[in-house]
Amino acid sequence: MSEIIIIILLCAAVNYLLRVTPFFAKIDNIPRYFKRFLDYMPLAALGALILPGIITSFPENPIAGAAGVIAAAFVAWFAGGMIIPVLASIGITWMVIQYFSF
Repeated sequence: MSEIIIIILLCAAVNYLLRVTPFFAKIDNIPRYFKRFLDYMPLAALGALILPGIITSFPENPIAGAAGVIAAAFVAWFAGGMIIPVLASIGITWMVIQYFSF
């Protein structure tokens, strides 16, 4: 039992060190290509988390998930904010499920 607690504490310490290091490490000379790469990381991580859910959310009608994402992206591009794109996505997905069964 004590081995498990030691392993958990070591994992917690490593995790903490990895997360706190950027706050204390002052890096002034980041190359532009690396800075650009880091700017896109949150989008890539979000896409990796959301895309499987979109594909598998409606197995009988996968077009519905894609239509919802496209509608949300289109409305967000012009309207901004978050509520209107989410409502547009829900509405388009519902319409595709109701009226366009594939």
